[in-house]
Amino acid sequence: MSQAPSSDPVGAIVAAVRQGVGDAEAPVSGARLLAGGAMHDSWAATLGPPGRQRDVVVRMSPPGRDDATRARMEFAALEAMHSRGLLVPEPLYVGENEIGQTFMVMTRVPGDSNPRQLLTNPAFAGARAVLIGQLAEQLARVHMVSPADVSVPLRTPHEDEDCLLFDCDRQEEEYRAVALNAYPTVVWALRKVRRLAEQLPPRTRPLHVVYGDFRVGNLMYDEHGLTSMLDWEGVHVGEAEDDLTWFCTRVWRFNRPDLEAGGIAHREEWIQAYEKASGRTIDRRRFALWEVLGNVRWALVTMRQAKQHLDRTVPSHELAAIGRRTADTELEILRLLGQEEGSHAG
Repeated sequence: MSQAPSSDPVGAIVAAVRQGVGDAEAPVSGARLLAGGAMHDSWAATLGPPGRQRDVVVRMSPPGRDDATRARMEFAALEAMHSRGLLVPEPLYVGENEIGQTFMVMTRVPGDSNPRQLLTNPAFAGARAVLIGQLAEQLARVHMVSPADVSVPLRTPHEDEDCLLFDCDRQEEEYRAVALNAYPTVVWALRKVRRLAEQLPPRTRPLHVVYGDFRVGNLMYDEHGLTSMLDWEGVHVGEAEDDLTWFCTRVWRFNRPDLEAGGIAHREEWIQAYEKASGRTIDRRRFALWEVLGNVRWALVTMRQAKQHLDRTVPSHELAAIGRRTADTELEILRLLGQEEGSHAG
């Protein structure tokens, strides 16, 4: 994992917390690098004197992955969600340090985010039993937030543009930027989704805020269930199916591929839980196409990770390993579109 580009990374984290609270002498202790996080480095620290201490997390962007605009969008989304009582960390500060690194300071939420432990450890059987309902309720509340409720502009399709077609355009553009060689499955899938999307009735519901990375691994939990939702840097404007199907993307099922919804529940159980929580009916045809696009999106992630390693932008064995998973995702895309061919949506 990348470290902060400083001879004193702990000192850089302490300075970031002090900058965030506006006090150059604020007592900060216990700074330590947290496990996980392929895209950013997250550090835990304790702010304040004994008896009045507060646990915080500093997320620092390593070289090659710094995106100040995206960080500010994420911060604004967290502000909107926290103000509405959703289960998210309280955002405290976003900014840049003296060497230009973007960082965010937020409260530290109790719980764990290890997906394999959640899906397999008997100690969390109770959490697994209630989690789908909790997640559906929280996601339905996320989707009640309008773009106007967020203090900075978010990525959004044109008002009269279908979200599926907008995402096809965006993914085609990204494919041209990150593909190191030809991937006919991805090209064909995008064309197929576009053709099927053009046959669907036009969207009638207003656009709303979309989490953008709603998946196992970004969810904090304890033995009672959900405690927080992390990593909102993919936040944008769109429709519910985008989030619902990303949760079903095969890569996030870990060692429970039989349970399509995050390795926790079956796909239809997840859809019905969301429908109950939101009062909305989900069009299964749109859902099916969004699920294909979710897997195409993951294929593009694997290509981008490989490219970053191979062109030495971010040398990392972890990124190289992720880059080898494109073929697995192509197989899932073919499987999903094979089902679609035999359905009423094809």
